[in-house]
Amino acid sequence: MKRILQALGFYSKLALKTLLYNKKQYVSLFTVCTVGCAIMLMVVFSTDGMLKSIRDKSLIYYGGDLVFRGGFFRTAGIPDVDGKIAMLDSLIDKDAEFYKRIDCDATSSTLIFEGVETRLWQFRGVDFNAERNLLSGLNITSGGIEELDGRNGILISEFLADKLSAKAGDSLTIQTTTDDGYTNTGEAIIEGIFCDSSVFGTYTAYVDIKALEALIDRGQGYVNRISVYFPGRDFARKDIVGLQKRLEAVYNMFPLTDDKDDFRDAIHDWDASNGELYGLIPLDSNIKDLQFIIDALKAVVDLIILILLVIIGVGMGSTYRIIVIKRTTEIGTFRALGMKHLGVRMVFMTESFYLLVLGFLFGLVFALLGTWGLSCMNMSFVSAFEIFLTKSHLVPSINIVKSVSLFLIVIVTTISTTLFTIRNAVHISPVGALATTA
Repeated sequence: MKRILQALGFYSKLALKTLLYNKKQYVSLFTVCTVGCAIMLMVVFSTDGMLKSIRDKSLIYYGGDLVFRGGFFRTAGIPDVDGKIAMLDSLIDKDAEFYKRIDCDATSSTLIFEGVETRLWQFRGVDFNAERNLLSGLNITSGGIEELDGRNGILISEFLADKLSAKAGDSLTIQTTTDDGYTNTGEAIIEGIFCDSSVFGTYTAYVDIKALEALIDRGQGYVNRISVYFPGRDFARKDIVGLQKRLEAVYNMFPLTDDKDDFRDAIHDWDASNGELYGLIPLDSNIKDLQFIIDALKAVVDLIILILLVIIGVGMGSTYRIIVIKRTTEIGTFRALGMKHLGVRMVFMTESFYLLVLGFLFGLVFALLGTWGLSCMNMSFVSAFEIFLTKSHLVPSINIVKSVSLFLIVIVTTISTTLFTIRNAVHISPVGALATTA
C-alpha cells in the first residue's frame, strides 16, 4: 500500500508540473471539459427542479403522498372518517399528516361575478387550518389563506380571476348541480388568488370544506378523500405495498394500481350490497397522465448527457493524440530513464484526471451561477411552462449524489477514451524518440 501511495504521489506531482508547464496546450481541453460539464449540470439541476415542481404541485392538488378513498359507491362519503384516520395512523410507522377532503367534479359548476361567468373543472374542499403547511406552497399573488378557515372563502387562479375581472375581496356566486339534478347556488368571497396556469390550477378552486359540503348537498360530515402527507420525505414504494397489505387485513381493499382510473371504474360499478370498497392511491398513480411529460424530460436529459460525454471524450482523445506526438522526446526520455509503458500511460492518465477534476469543478461553479440566474427570472409570462415552475420561478434542485455520479461517469468514460487513443503512441523506444525528433 505504501508503494502504491508513493507511486500515486510521484505521478501526481509529475502530472501537475506538466500541466502548469504546458498549460497553453491544455487550454482547449480545459475549456471543453468546463463548458461540457457546466451545460450537463445546468440541464440536470434545472430538469430536477422542474420535476420537483410537478411533484410539489401535485402534492397540493391531491392533498399529499397518498389518498385513501372509497365507500359504498362512487359519490358516497367515507363512513366513520375519524375512525379511518385513526386506523391509518396506527398502521403507518412514520410521521404523517392526515387531511379530510372533498374532491368534487365541477364541470357542471359556474363562477359568476357581475354578470360574467366562467366554468370550473374541480372543487377542492379543504380544511385550510389543517392544511396550512401544505397549501403554503401555492403561489398566492393576492390575498391569502389566513382567514379562510371556517368561512365561505374561495381560492381561485389568476386565469379565472382575469376572466371574471375579479380581485381578492370580491364576492362571487357559485352555481352547481347536485347529484339529484337540482341547481344550488352559494356566495363565496375571493380570499386569495394564486398564480398557476397548469393542469393543477387553471380551472381549480379551493373552498372551505364545510362551505363546499353545504353547496353540493351530500349530507353533513361528507368527506370522500383522506389524504396522507409526509412532510419533507417520500413514502417509498415498498412502504406503500406494506401499508396496502396491512389495510387488506382490516378493509375490503382494491389492489394497488398504477392508474387511479382503475379504482374509479371499480367503485363506479360496485354493488353496494357487497359492503364497502376502498382504494389506496399513491401520488404516482394520480399523476399517471403526466408520466409521458416526465419520461420525455428524462429522455431529453439523458440524450444531452450522452452527447456531452461524447463531445468531451472525443475532444480529449483527439487532442491528446496531438499532444502525445508533440511530446515524443519527453516520452523517449521517460523510457530512457527506465519508465515502463504502464508508467508513461499513468503520466497521461493522471494529467487527464486532474484536468477533468478542474474542468468539472469550474463547470459546477458556472452551472450553479447559471441556474441561480435562471431562478431569479420570473417566468410566469410563459403560461404553458407554469407546471414546471415554483412560485413563477424555475428553481433548480441540486442533488449531491447525482452530481458525484455524473463526475464519476465523466471520469471513467473520458479516461477510457484517452487511454484507447494513446495506447500505441506510448510504445516508443528512446532510440525511436531520438529518430523522430532528429
